Amino acid sequence: MAFVDILGFRDIVARMQKEKELFSTVRDALKTIDKQAREFRDYRVERKQSYEAILASGKAPLTDPPHLQMTAFSDCYVISETSPAWHVLAGVQALGANLLAQGILCRGAVVKGPAYHRDRVLFGPAVIEAYELESQVAKYPRILVTEEVRKAAWGYHEGRWKGRLFIEDADGCWFINTLTPSMSDWIALSNANADVSSREFLQTVRKWLGPRLQEAQTHLGKKSKLHWLVNHFNKLATERGKVDPLRFPTAAEERASNRAD
Repeated sequence: MAFVDILGFRDIVARMQKEKELFSTVRDALKTIDKQAREFRDYRVERKQSYEAILASGKAPLTDPPHLQMTAFSDCYVISETSPAWHVLAGVQALGANLLAQGILCRGAVVKGPAYHRDRVLFGPAVIEAYELESQVAKYPRILVTEEVRKAAWGYHEGRWKGRLFIEDADGCWFINTLTPSMSDWIALSNANADVSSREFLQTVRKWLGPRLQEAQTHLGKKSKLHWLVNHFNKLATERGKVDPLRFPTAAEERASNRAD
């Protein structure tokens, strides 16, 4: 199960009256989440119908019908599945990358445990664990995975994703790499057929991340989160995307920004 929160969403909404362009940012982010939820619902219904048709024919289905669920609550969303784990991870990564390309930062956690999730009814120990990891441990715009989840999906990470799905952070936590377009071809993903290279994706992120980094120098909370993201961006830009790294503002530039404010 994954619990993911959109960072700064309330602040963006509060600024919409003065900064009209933010309306499109909010609208597009919510449309992205809603589209993915519909894709998951259609996939679940289609697979269930196929499962029931096989049973009616007297044959034994090779797999159980999916129990994939996705629910959005204003500035957060939850994705769950009984098995396999990669369904949730592929969905979270694709959605996180899609939102990141739009300038929307996400923070969350993916856990394994008991929970009840049907439409907007959601409760259980896994829900509490995922929420607490998101709110108390994640801290930065990263979506953590527990050790149990990482081990369960390590073959998927090394196989389909060629070692690019999970990243280990400096504090020992593992998180999902959203600084790359999805490498999944799963039809349930709303952007599964997007043909975007790692370089193109990183260039898209760089266009908005640079100016945002400059603007955040006087706000320690935003500065901390963006500095974390820029450090990982620069590492991947050099290793995979061959994109110019972002430069952190100098002390003189920070003082000038402070005087301007």
